[in-house]
Amino acid sequence: MVLFRAFGWLLLALAVGAVVYDGLNWWSDGALRLLALGELWSRVDLASLNTFQHDLSDALWTQPLRPILKVPALAAFVIAGVIFLWLGRRVGSRTDPHFLGMSQRPRRRRSRGLS
Repeated sequence: MVLFRAFGWLLLALAVGAVVYDGLNWWSDGALRLLALGELWSRVDLASLNTFQHDLSDALWTQPLRPILKVPALAAFVIAGVIFLWLGRRVGSRTDPHFLGMSQRPRRRRSRGLS
């Protein structure tokens, strides 16, 4: 479970990086264009993308994988990160009721010595 949470936080950190990259491109180009997963993969390692494409059959590449690689990296990282954080949650833990807006008994003040 800890690995799921760690991977979820890593994906959310990558989403922040994608936001920064998209924001800087928007600022420099003047037009908002989100970075796609396929474009990110080609910028990181073009050779592995090409070998992966050539090793797969055309039907498998064109039907399920090409549309997935056109998804914006920001959305993919956020959705995957939230899913991994949800999968890695602590099942037995309960949230603090005060956090949910429920009333809490007032705490007694401790005396500080002489009163």
